Amino acid sequence: MVIDFHTHLFKDELAPKAIGILTAAAGIPNYTNGTRAGLLASMQHAGIDLSVCQHIATRAEQTQTINRWAIEMQSPQLISFGTIHPDFVDWEAEIDFLAAAGIKGIKFHPDYQNFTVDDTKMYSLYEKIFSKDLIVLFHAGVDLAFAPPHACLPKYLQDIARDFPQGNIVAAHMGGYRHWDDVEEYLIGKRIYLDTSYSFEELGNARMSRIIARHGAEHILFASDSPWKPQDGALEEIQSLQLSSKEIDDILGENAKKLLKL
Repeated sequence: MVIDFHTHLFKDELAPKAIGILTAAAGIPNYTNGTRAGLLASMQHAGIDLSVCQHIATRAEQTQTINRWAIEMQSPQLISFGTIHPDFVDWEAEIDFLAAAGIKGIKFHPDYQNFTVDDTKMYSLYEKIFSKDLIVLFHAGVDLAFAPPHACLPKYLQDIARDFPQGNIVAAHMGGYRHWDDVEEYLIGKRIYLDTSYSFEELGNARMSRIIARHGAEHILFASDSPWKPQDGALEEIQSLQLSSKEIDDILGENAKKLLKL
């Protein structure tokens, strides 16, 4: 089974506007139209068995609407993570709702959601999420739509991994997009998963292989960041890494199966 741990999609009626805004803000192209049908077609072309869809509430009032749609759009090929905006007042009840609905995890994007990942004001929220055995995925490092300073850096994630040893934490973009030296200094060997989304082109084969070997392939998750990267190309990049066939298989699906308890 090949599992893409980091994809995005939008409601059909919102996808054209959302894709247009996001591609313009980041200055990057899109490789699907951002819809559910577009992602499923991409998966079929690439040979992806399951995609994990990461949703973001950029305003507090979006939280419940996005979560209920995220639950509805799931299928045998698509798993949704939920979203909690830090300013959403009834976050405890919403986390309970997501857990009861079978949602596997929650994604945070600190730049879009206007918080710093290691702010202790977030700790009660993290504690509640982990108490429900939910995964937390953080956008990590640079987001091309935002100027520095960035809100989720490897050093901050090191603190979260230390303070929540019971938590299943995933740092997107190999732990910190364009902060690769800090990834190697602060995150290597820590109890934290790294996803491979939107990283290979920057890191290159040799350095990406080295980081994976040092961190441990058992804590790496294949991810494309579709629609911002083509899934077939992302899959070929992982298959080209200087790793054993078992390590490649673990990264492409086995690690995610265990983490998602499939």
